[in-house]
Amino acid sequence: MDGLINVDDYIGVYANDEIELNNKLYDECCKEPINFAAVEELLKAGADPLGGTEANGWHLLDHIYGELVCGSQDNNSIDLPKITELFLKYGMNVDKPRIPYDDANSINPAWDFGFVTNENAIIALKMLLDCGLSADSFGLFWDHVLTDFFHIECGDPQNDAFWNYECVWSLKMMLLGASYDHILKNDKWLQKFLCCDYNTFDIKKFRNWDNFDYYFDTSHCVKHPDFYKSIVHIYEKETGKEVWIIGVGNSGRKLLGLN
Repeated sequence: MDGLINVDDYIGVYANDEIELNNKLYDECCKEPINFAAVEELLKAGADPLGGTEANGWHLLDHIYGELVCGSQDNNSIDLPKITELFLKYGMNVDKPRIPYDDANSINPAWDFGFVTNENAIIALKMLLDCGLSADSFGLFWDHVLTDFFHIECGDPQNDAFWNYECVWSLKMMLLGASYDHILKNDKWLQKFLCCDYNTFDIKKFRNWDNFDYYFDTSHCVKHPDFYKSIVHIYEKETGKEVWIIGVGNSGRKLLGLN
């Protein structure tokens, strides 16, 4: 959704007893360890994973699931798959919140996945994709990832372990989404970034993300003041063969003959 929504327009969308349930749901999901039986009872009672935690004001525009996705980075998203499984079981549809998303204050939880590029997060993301997460929502995720990790502050993924980890998991999550027909066919910019016109390997195989190794080559690319442009080589573990190659940034794409 473009533009900002007016929070006052949505006062009363949630009754006070619903807000109370939402707060209890959020609190239960923030506990360590989480009592998942208690979480499930709150969901049965009508707590909304995409709901806010106040009846008015800015917290009305919060989406509990998005807040939990963001907070999950503190413990490597260990509980995110189970939380996601339960929320989906009781009807959560990330594409259809009761209060619509906007560009700043009511944020689609798919965008929040850009903060948590790790194995538990990719498991949760697959659950959303299996339930039909839209190309528009997935696009918010990968655009966030691309902005944060490749265009603003990305270090040297070839030689720096932290940035290698972040970039590998970012790409695994992007390729996971691209392995779903409805995502890739409806997102020409994702096709372009992943160099789909250049590669011939069956992209659906990237749904099994553990089957591949990633190697970053920055040796032939121009170093931008803010980030490394790179060639990403992806190898199939079983065969040892290179199966996919991505040019990151203009210099990387030119080396593939794409610009």
